[in-house]
Amino acid sequence: MSNVFSKKVIAFLSIVFMLFSINVIGQQQSIISKKEYKNIIVKGFYTFQNEENAQFLDSILTIIRLNRFTIKEDSINSKILYLKGVNNLELKRLKKAEDLFIKSFELAEKTNDVFLKGSIYNSRGVVFSLRNEDYNKVAKYYKKAIESYKKVSNLSQLIDTYYNLTINARKRHKWEESIGYGKNFFKLIVKDGKRVDGVGKMYYYIAHSNFKLKKNEEALKNLKKAEKYTLVNNSELLSLINSLYAKYYESKGEYLAAIKKYKQVNENLKKTIVFNEKEIKESFVHELELESELKENQRLIINNQKLKLIVSTITLILFIILTIFLISLIRKNRNKNRRIKTLNFELKELIADLKTKNDDLVDKKTEIESLLNLNEQALFSRVLKISTYNDAIRKITDDIESNKDASSYLISVNKKLLSLISEEELWQDFKVQFEKIRPDFFNKLKNIAPNLSVNDLKHCTYIVSNLKSKEVAQLINVSPRSVETTRYRIKKKMGLEKEDSLYDLLVAL
Repeated sequence: MSNVFSKKVIAFLSIVFMLFSINVIGQQQSIISKKEYKNIIVKGFYTFQNEENAQFLDSILTIIRLNRFTIKEDSINSKILYLKGVNNLELKRLKKAEDLFIKSFELAEKTNDVFLKGSIYNSRGVVFSLRNEDYNKVAKYYKKAIESYKKVSNLSQLIDTYYNLTINARKRHKWEESIGYGKNFFKLIVKDGKRVDGVGKMYYYIAHSNFKLKKNEEALKNLKKAEKYTLVNNSELLSLINSLYAKYYESKGEYLAAIKKYKQVNENLKKTIVFNEKEIKESFVHELELESELKENQRLIINNQKLKLIVSTITLILFIILTIFLISLIRKNRNKNRRIKTLNFELKELIADLKTKNDDLVDKKTEIESLLNLNEQALFSRVLKISTYNDAIRKITDDIESNKDASSYLISVNKKLLSLISEEELWQDFKVQFEKIRPDFFNKLKNIAPNLSVNDLKHCTYIVSNLKSKEVAQLINVSPRSVETTRYRIKKKMGLEKEDSLYDLLVAL
């Protein structure tokens, strides 16, 4: 009784602390369950991979920071590590990003997450590319990413990776290879039917690669396409396109056209500078807004700390009062607890004693079963000996009867011998001995199949004793096939199907 009450008191204290925690934390965030948290991570991962929105990534990482759940699933932890890696990649913390991608890949390998492995290969390629390290190694990562994305038929990621491979081939001055990757990029763009981002720049890359290969006319065709798919406010890309136009016209000796294009390049660059300055100003304003928001958050935190202190003090006082009450209650019920412990100890001893007795009964049962098996073997050994003696006597009597010159004395001996080997007496004796081991066996058998002959009953005893056909044949001096025929006939008389077990039925009697 005291234990139950104690548990209730402890439960009440736990609720007090929980309410306190929810009161403080709940002012800044809503409480979500672990299941909801895991769903957010999974959906967030796939949404980010499709949209690649930096603000969305920040939202997901904020949820990860605020919810300190212990997650055991490798499939979830691998995605958390990957998202953290991407965040560090965007912040140009390349070493930290690489470490997170490696840890994420180890878990993705365990869960065989093909899509995630492809994303990690692609991201690691970007890391090494930003480090200006071995570009051949970078290409290998991108190719592994493509293999993974093809397995899961992810068109969007394939487009992005072929875009990266195109740039990588340009850095390696593999112009033909770069054009090939660009063509694959456009095949997937056509298949997608919706995506247009990166199209203008890809046409520029192909044009530039053709120009490097001295395929100037092919370069011109792609330049026109690049110009068509480039927005008028994208002054940076337009400066690259116009610069390549100028080089094309220079190669053709059309210097006036080249100069005109170079002027356009200057205009594009001026616009780019203005645009960059505007972005810097907007970034500065954004930073000021963030700083203001940070100060507001700090003010809220200070207020929350004050509230937490008040609630903590009240909780502590309640806890002390309830603890004193609980100690008093425990002291009053100490004797009851001791009695319960004593009873538990006695119960354990009783259970142990019953277990010992049960083990003894099991041993005795095993011993009895062993003796029964020995008795069955002894019985059939005896039957075998009697059968052997009968056969010998039968042979002697047959010899006497076939001997026409046999004396009257031998004939009288022959009659006495025949009286010794009465089949009926032998069978009755056998039944008595057999039913000592299996009481009422023959009556039960007759109830199931009343039309069984004496010979059938004998064969049933052979089957119960688990004698094989060959062993029975040797015992009664017939062929094994004859034994099988008899057993088949018995099954028919007992109404059993071919696949039914005669042995199982007889043993169960």
